Amino acid sequence: MRRALVSLLTAALLVGPAFTGSAGAASKAVTLGPTTGASVTVESDPVGLSIEYPVLAADFGAGACPSPELVSAIDGLGVPTIRIGGDSEDQTAPAGTAQFAGVTDLPAAFWSQLACLESQTHEPFVIGLNVASQMPAWAATMASGARSAIPSNLLSFEVGNEADIDGPAVPWWNATDQARSLIPFSTYVDDAEAVVGQLGPGSDIEGPDFATGRWIGDIPQLVSDLSLHTIDTHFYPLNACTGAASATVAALLGPGASSLSSAVRATFAAAQRAGLSMVISESNSVACRGKIGVSDSPAAAVWGLRLVLNAIRGGILSVRFHSSGSSYDPFIVSGGVVTTRPLYSGLEAAVQLLPIGSVVTTLQTPSTMMGVLVADPGGATTYVVTNYGKHPRAVSVAAHAAVKLVRVTDALPVLEDQSVAASQGKAKVVVAPNTVVAITPDA
Repeated sequence: MRRALVSLLTAALLVGPAFTGSAGAASKAVTLGPTTGASVTVESDPVGLSIEYPVLAADFGAGACPSPELVSAIDGLGVPTIRIGGDSEDQTAPAGTAQFAGVTDLPAAFWSQLACLESQTHEPFVIGLNVASQMPAWAATMASGARSAIPSNLLSFEVGNEADIDGPAVPWWNATDQARSLIPFSTYVDDAEAVVGQLGPGSDIEGPDFATGRWIGDIPQLVSDLSLHTIDTHFYPLNACTGAASATVAALLGPGASSLSSAVRATFAAAQRAGLSMVISESNSVACRGKIGVSDSPAAAVWGLRLVLNAIRGGILSVRFHSSGSSYDPFIVSGGVVTTRPLYSGLEAAVQLLPIGSVVTTLQTPSTMMGVLVADPGGATTYVVTNYGKHPRAVSVAAHAAVKLVRVTDALPVLEDQSVAASQGKAKVVVAPNTVVAITPDA
């Protein structure tokens, strides 16, 4: 169940004046209103989740059903599609599988616990299937378990994780041993087709779930060979695998970190040519399990909301934020108790600001800003603007009496709920650096 955004502000709530910055910044307001003419309708929940198999199994715990706190944390993000996969996808075998190099089998209760989660949340699920182990028969067993837990209209499958970089990070089975070299494209296609063949006709299949631009040119072949119904890709703007020193808060707040990469844009273009929709199936702030002090900082809330806004206005259906038991997870579960991180608050805001059915139109803004106009199905309009610059920028909107504000900031409290009075038919709001501000005029 969705909750009104104002009810989410609990201890982080701040009610007060709009901004206490310099008078000079506030005196030169940019009027919001002109749009670029490019509009996109929000067709599904803009935020999704991606969770590694062992993380979700640990979150379930030993009970027959997940804790109420876990259910509530998921509900707080609307109706997020939950993709179960990641590196563990190609390292997971069905429950009871005999010892096999490089894999761990699922807990026996996994599918029944997943069924209980679905019955309480009614989320769509994408089930990742192991391709790297070259054991296609496992797919039939995994699919059978998934189908026992999830209604068919809410169930999709994914065939392998980041196959374009299989080898160095996640080894693949070459019929005799685990190979650490990059998997050849022809081998991947043969193995993926064998897995798809185990699913039976009519299965919804998402892919190719790439991490790089290595095989983007081969997407048309994969759409045909694997019967893909949705195109997906991964996006991590910063990297802790190598050169972790460059993965900083400042870098996360820079415009490049929340802008769609060239590989994402090329994948989207391929999806358009194939007549298919696209999602970012796995994303978070810093690759290789995040970076403490960056991924779990308030800056992650601003980054996450900015990324969702850029993805939606770019035509991408949804962004799924990954959990791997590390510092970038939106929330963690211990003993059934959920602890949220700042990123979670940014994602909550994204869900509330971009309801399904709303129309998002890009605004004309100064070069250091980005903004959209959101017209929700009920007729209300909200301006959402962010400031990538180093200095505050004032904006004004038409309003009769006042505007309501929700700010997402790079400092605690992450969420601020405010109101600004209008004067002579306009309300002026100062957008501080490293913030996202939602401005809703009175009716």
